[in-house]
Amino acid sequence: MMQVVTALILTLVNIILYFLFGCVLCASKKRELSLTRTVFTGFFFYYLLFTLCCIPVMLRWRPLHVLARLWAAVALAVCILGAVRGARLCKPAAIRAASFVKSHISAFVGMVCITAVFASIVIISYQFTLDASFYVGDVTTAIRTDTIKIYDAFTGDWQDHFDMRYFFATFPMNDAVMCSIFHIHPLLWCKMTISLTAILLTFMVLYMTGRQLFGASAGKICLFLLFAAVADFFMITIYTTATFLTTRSYEGKCLLANVVLPGILYIYIRLLEDVKDMRTWLLLLLVALGAPVLSSTSNMLVPAMIGVTIVPLALIKRDITVLPKAVMCMLPGVSLTLIYILYVKNIVVFYTYPR
Repeated sequence: MMQVVTALILTLVNIILYFLFGCVLCASKKRELSLTRTVFTGFFFYYLLFTLCCIPVMLRWRPLHVLARLWAAVALAVCILGAVRGARLCKPAAIRAASFVKSHISAFVGMVCITAVFASIVIISYQFTLDASFYVGDVTTAIRTDTIKIYDAFTGDWQDHFDMRYFFATFPMNDAVMCSIFHIHPLLWCKMTISLTAILLTFMVLYMTGRQLFGASAGKICLFLLFAAVADFFMITIYTTATFLTTRSYEGKCLLANVVLPGILYIYIRLLEDVKDMRTWLLLLLVALGAPVLSSTSNMLVPAMIGVTIVPLALIKRDITVLPKAVMCMLPGVSLTLIYILYVKNIVVFYTYPR
């Protein structure tokens, strides 16, 4: 029971970490701090920094505990910096948020209830798929062997080279590191902590999108969340994002489908309001850089999603200068896709032992 409580508490720890990481980039005296946008920004910044720490450790064949110590030090330093930068701005942001909640208490309670009911049903439900077992197995294998992606998660066999399909998608290794730091079982971390984190982030992005579409109309935002929740419950097929959110909620693809791609749509709506806002363009670039960490599928879907939204943006705004910016945001995914093609052609191979 204590382990379950710990898993639930660690969900809050995740959100706080994302917020502090976001404060490093979002805290500015020139702009008001948005709590939700800061968490959204920090989420991608968190995983981007983790990958920059993880890949060198992998390439030098160092054990998992070395990565855990390195990441603990980096995360602590970034959190301290975020706390310092955001100290003066958090209080006004919290006051504004509290004022909004107080003014729309009924709608806010409705939003909380919708999210809580959805999360409870998903967490309690039985989840078993081949991919889901791979994710938990990958984390467990890394912890048990104190290695990083050297042993096959299904069979336990040693691999003579890194599988480039998962090489840059270091999301499961962050799970392993966090399990190592907090001494929690991988199944509890994945099934509860990451699942709850994914659901909270999903509804947060939906809320942000609702605010952009409906302004301060909390009632409309509440209905928007309700319709989204109903759609996720009753449109579960292999072709929908609902499948990942309700049955595979601790996979990187769940975050790609329910946070990354809707997040790009949210950014597109912001760009429709102000296509010259460089901070919004930088946020899109950060999303493009952080998304491959969650799932290698993002290497294709993120550039496609950017293209689908930016081309209409250029036509609507009659501004061709948005195209080079969009191409810049597509480059991370396109580059990693090309690397994978080179891997398939046996041109680029990273071995798990010195040659």
